[in-house]
Amino acid sequence: MYCKAKKLPPFDVVNELLTYNIITGVLTWKVNKSNVKAGTKAGYLKKTGYFYVSINKQECAAHRVAWLLVTKKDPWPYEVDHINHNKSDNAFKNLRKATIQQNSSNRLKGINNTSGHKSITYQSHQTSNPWVVCIHQQNRSHYVGSFPTLEMALKARDKKGKELYGKFYNP
Repeated sequence: MYCKAKKLPPFDVVNELLTYNIITGVLTWKVNKSNVKAGTKAGYLKKTGYFYVSINKQECAAHRVAWLLVTKKDPWPYEVDHINHNKSDNAFKNLRKATIQQNSSNRLKGINNTSGHKSITYQSHQTSNPWVVCIHQQNRSHYVGSFPTLEMALKARDKKGKELYGKFYNP
């Protein structure tokens, strides 16, 4: 299993510096630091849409720090998935530990999507079955089939997606 996130500092170190509100998802400093006062909101929003916080000169994703503070365990080598797709919503009810494959199945459709639906392409040269369903998982392609209508393709894709990803499946 591969996780691009780095290991977090130990729980004791993080817990001395930060407090976490499980309802709002906000991290707050417990101690005065060089340029921040205790009680102020910790972290900053990056262009990616994720909040980050700097702990002892290590840049850490706020949702991973939140996971550590609640569970007392670093999620590494797993990822922490935002269930509702809102990268800045770090409320604990919106977070779940996931493998990289599970997390990727919960992504929204890509910006280069042409059919309007994940894992479905429209092939105009195929007159009888132009809607093709292929789900990619763990460097494997799962060809589901070609279908005459988008509705049939969606139904087949959802069935296979649920089989492959379970509760992490997001159409």
